[in-house]
Amino acid sequence: MSDSNPQTSSRGLRRTFASLNAPGFRLFAVSNGFASVDMNVRVAVHGWLILELASDSEAWVGVYAFVLGIGQLLFSMVAGAIVDRFQRRTVMLIETTSSVLISGGLAIGTYFDAIDLWFAIAIAFVIGCQRAVRFTAANRFVYDLVGPRQLVNGVALWRLSSTPMMIFGSLLAGALIDWVDIWAPYAFMAAGLLISMPFLLAINVRGNVERTSITLLGQTIEGVRFAVNHRPVRVLFSISVVMETLGFAFLIMIPVMAKNVLDTGGTGLGVLQAGVGTGMLVASVIMAARGDAHDKARVIFWAALGAGLALTGFALSRSLVLSFFLAGTVMAFLNAYDLTLGALLQLVSPANMRGRAVSLHSLAISFTSLGGFVMGVTGAVVGVPLVLAIAGAGIVANSLLRRTALTNVTEHADAAEAPP
Repeated sequence: MSDSNPQTSSRGLRRTFASLNAPGFRLFAVSNGFASVDMNVRVAVHGWLILELASDSEAWVGVYAFVLGIGQLLFSMVAGAIVDRFQRRTVMLIETTSSVLISGGLAIGTYFDAIDLWFAIAIAFVIGCQRAVRFTAANRFVYDLVGPRQLVNGVALWRLSSTPMMIFGSLLAGALIDWVDIWAPYAFMAAGLLISMPFLLAINVRGNVERTSITLLGQTIEGVRFAVNHRPVRVLFSISVVMETLGFAFLIMIPVMAKNVLDTGGTGLGVLQAGVGTGMLVASVIMAARGDAHDKARVIFWAALGAGLALTGFALSRSLVLSFFLAGTVMAFLNAYDLTLGALLQLVSPANMRGRAVSLHSLAISFTSLGGFVMGVTGAVVGVPLVLAIAGAGIVANSLLRRTALTNVTEHADAAEAPP
């Protein structure tokens, strides 16, 4: 009896971290750990900059979110065609280089007070395009590294590698705002991105790319047709649009909740962002251990339902400590939903369309920013907490209404029959 428990624990750990044994995955996880400062901290820091430039106006944060979302919306399907056509590592290296230039430029510009509100809003469009490329390429690269049988595990560990930066990077970014100035977290982001690049360069894994005479525009149009005609993809995409618009949009409002509702400074912003990172960490570990073993469609349903209920609680909280835990709970459910949906989009699609299937996930994510726009503009009139509470109730209603359609989704034959 006494010998069985350590063996069971060892098997559990091996299962949880199985993707780390795949060639190149450890380097990818380390690279992403540093690069994630750009994806996860930048939205909050740039939102704070908008608040400072716009005299604490929630409506301008909404405009920023709208422009960010338009960039991601317009470029997502193009990004999908790009990652089906070119090596994913190369695409990520180019995107990272451009992000270093943007973050470094914003650090210099804010240090010399050379950034005005309109420029900060305009650069959000470029950030949205970059987000579409990074998310699509990284998600597809996980498939290259681990294959279909442990795809949820790989996606979960990819998300897990982001959590140290989400927690400690967010705390540091918030502290830098209070201790130094807004330019400092931008410099911090540029440094993190630079550090990530050598690890990405060291990965030798090459994925399959589509050899075709079709132009990039033709591939993009082909992806649109696939999305329209493929029912499982349509179901997953439509559910994702609602979740991004009503659920993940709460991330856009975190600077507003910290500054205008809870009345905390940059440190309070960092605490809420750290709560988000903690929830992401917990969900990533759980999903890495068990995500591939369960019915993925049912996981999506229950996680979405839990996210809606937790978001309603976050909207009602007026305590920083309670808001920290509730933000973490919302993100835990959202992360479990999101990484499972991202994996399932690839698993219901044929091999040559997986990049464009993932790009639909990125396209749906653009509605996070569009939802943030509506929340910001409406919140300026009726209050952000009320808007967030309504959003939580909307997620619950949508989950219940779409349950049957979701649970009928099945995987594509070439993914289901692939060897382990």
